[in-house]
Formats: sequence, C-alpha cells, structure tokens
Amino acid sequence: MSWIAIAVTTSVVSTVAGAAMSIHGQRNAAKAAEQSAEWNADQQRKQAAYEESVAQKNMRRERENNKRELARRRASSARSGLMETGAVADNLLEASERHQVEIDDIWERAATQANTRRAQANMSIWEGQVAGQAAKTAMWGTAIGAAGQLGAIGMKYGGDKGEGKETFGDAKKATNTRNYNASL
Repeated sequence: MSWIAIAVTTSVVSTVAGAAMSIHGQRNAAKAAEQSAEWNADQQRKQAAYEESVAQKNMRRERENNKRELARRRASSARSGLMETGAVADNLLEASERHQVEIDDIWERAATQANTRRAQANMSIWEGQVAGQAAKTAMWGTAIGAAGQLGAIGMKYGGDKGEGKETFGDAKKATNTRNYNASL
C-alpha cells in the first residue's frame, strides 16, 4: 500500500470519526439543554406552589390575629361601658377593613411572585427548546462540513484524472486573457 493511500485512508477515517464524535456531542448537548430546562421549570413551579401555600398560612394567621385584636377592642369598650354604636362601631369597622387590606396584600404579593415563577418556568422550557434546536442545527452543519471535507479529499487524491490539465496554468491556452502577459 502506497503512502498516498495510507494518507487518504487516514484522512477519510479521521474526518468521519471527528464528525461522528462532534455530532454525538452536539446531540448530547441538545438533550442536556432540554432536560435542564425541564428540571429548572419544575423547580420554578414547585417554588410558586410553595410561596402560595406560605401566603395562605400567613393569611390564616393574620385573620386569627385580627379576630383577637377586634375581640380585645370589643372587650375594652365593654369594660369601659361603651356600647358598640357610633364611634366605637366605626373604630371596629375601620380596624376590620384595615386588617382585610393587609390580608389581601399578602395574597397579592404571593400571587405576583408565583405568576412570575411560572412565567420563568415557561421561559426556561422555551430556552431549552431553542438550545436543543441550535444543537441539532449544529449537528447538520457538522455533517455537511464533513461531507465537504470528504469531497475535497476525493478530489485531491482520486478525482479529476487529468481532464483540463492541458490548459490549466498555461497563459497561452487560457480563455480569459484579462491578465494575459503579452511578453510570453
């Protein structure tokens, strides 16, 4: 076997093996990107649910505290001999409304955070899909590049058996005479 055949074989094998390894790595990168995005999205969804459950517990606790405070105010008014009419009733009503606003604010903050986390989960899924598609496109690019390299190797060592060599590089036989040197 001649050294040219060995060189050609080595070149072809290394091109194919390199392309195959690159494609394999890109395929794994695509899968990893999609799996990572799924895991991140799952974590975001779990965090959103946790924040909502904490907010519900805090709302219950706040309601209980509010009931106790209103009961204390009623008891204090009753000990003083005041009836629950007029200013006393207005004071209790205002306190009750203020406490309900605090409870509503707790839920509003938690719901906003949970919705933000869910939106981040959706964005994570989308980013994983885009990264996966990019890796798949890179796989095609690698395969096409390897095919081009194989074609170049074939042309260099096995293609064009001499056709056209009689005019290539000969200025007197060239069809394009734009750079023709008249002194030849």
